[in-house]
This record gives sequence, structure tokens and C-alpha cells, in this order.
Amino acid sequence: MHKRLVCLAGTALLAVGGVVGAQGPIGPVVAAPIQNWNYTNHSSTFTEGALRGQAAVVSAAGEMVYLDSLASVNYAEASRRWIDNSVAATRAIYERRAIREEYLEKYGPKPFAGEARKRALDAYLPKRLSAEDFDPKLNKISWPHVLRQSQYEPIVINIDQVFAARNVDNSGDGSVTQLQIGKLCQSLRGLLRENISRYSAAQYVDALEFIRSVDLESKSTVLASNHQNQNEGMDKDALNKDAGNPLELGSKLSVELPVNMTTKAGNVAD
Repeated sequence: MHKRLVCLAGTALLAVGGVVGAQGPIGPVVAAPIQNWNYTNHSSTFTEGALRGQAAVVSAAGEMVYLDSLASVNYAEASRRWIDNSVAATRAIYERRAIREEYLEKYGPKPFAGEARKRALDAYLPKRLSAEDFDPKLNKISWPHVLRQSQYEPIVINIDQVFAARNVDNSGDGSVTQLQIGKLCQSLRGLLRENISRYSAAQYVDALEFIRSVDLESKSTVLASNHQNQNEGMDKDALNKDAGNPLELGSKLSVELPVNMTTKAGNVAD
């Protein structure tokens, strides 16, 4: 084997020398030594080389499987860390929200609810007219002095007339009389607003609240008993108007008594 290698090396040197000599006057050329080949890590026979190649292929396949398993482990670890980070981020969101709610509950403004809201609504919502301001039996309103002035008189008279026309069938929220009174109260509020400079703050607020109370009172339904009492009151007023003074009525009756009745009355007295 060594002899054959020596022969091959000599033949190569002779070939190189022939090529160099054929180049002419340029001069001899020194060939660079071959450094990519040595006697180590190489098979001594063809069979050994084939077996080494097969072993290298099997080793490479096993190493690939091993590296794939390492890559799978690293991917799984990365996925687990991503899940942990997402859970931590979600927990941080709710914890931050809880901290914010705790801070607002301790230091923030209190919600407008409970007794405070009830008191505010009671102060804002209009009140029903009192017994001194409104007679439900006669549907008669006692207006305050501010709203008795001449500039409000046409609207006030119209409201009184609509209130007087209310009955069981034409009263309550959404009825014809309620809609008419609502429009009249709106006009009355606008006229009061135009004359705001003539009154003090308390007078203006009281008059405005009275108008709101009248509007609220128009949404109530007239009771049948009140309507009957109203009719009876109107009949009594009509009778008193026609009868006049009771003393005069008694004198008229005494004058118109027949003579025989007075004579009989005298005999009974005797």
C-alpha cells in the first residue's frame, strides 16, 4: 500500500515538472502543497470507510432526534412561561382594579344614593298643594299674592276655569284638562321668568314652586265624592243667590200666607 502511494506521488511530481518545463522562459513554478488530506481519521480499507459512513448517518439521525427533543422541551417551556405571564398579567389587571376600587371606596366621592338621594329628590320634586292652597271639593285654588298681579290674571283665570271643569271622567295624568293646565302653567312660568327682576329670590322661588305644585295637582284624579260635593256646593250657591237674604225671604212668606191660616193659628193660640 505504501509503495503504491509513493509511486503515485512520484508520478504527480513528474507531471508537475513537465507542465512547468513546457511553460517556456517564464521560469519554474512551485506547486502549493496539499493540506486537506492526511492519514488520520480515514479508513484504511473501503469496507471500513463504508461502515464509518453508515455509522455517521445513524449518529446524525440520532443526534437530530435528540436535538428535536431539546427543541420540543424548549418550546414547551416557552409556552409554559407565556401562560404564566398571561396569568400574571390577568391577575395584575384585577388586582389593580381591586386596589382602585378600595381607594375610591375609602377616599373617593360617595355615591349619590340612600338617604342623601332621597332628601335631594324630596327637595327637588314638586309638592302637592296644601289644604290652605287648594280645596279639592270645589276645585278652587288660593293663589299667592305674587301670582295675583294683573300681568298673570288672564292665565290664572284660565287655570281656575279648567280646574272647575274637572270631573271624574276628565281628570288625571294625560287627560284633556291636565294637558291644558300643563300648557297654561308653562306659560305662567315663562311670564314669571320675564318679571324675575321685580321680586326677591324667595318670592320668585315660592311662586315658581307654587306653579309646579299646581301642575302636579292637575295630574291627580278627581274623586267621585269630591265631584258630588262640588255639585252640591254649586247648587247651594245658586240657591243662596236666588233666595237672597233669609230675613227678606221670611217676610215674603209671612206676607203671602192666606188669611184663614193666620186666623186658624190665632184660634189655636187662644
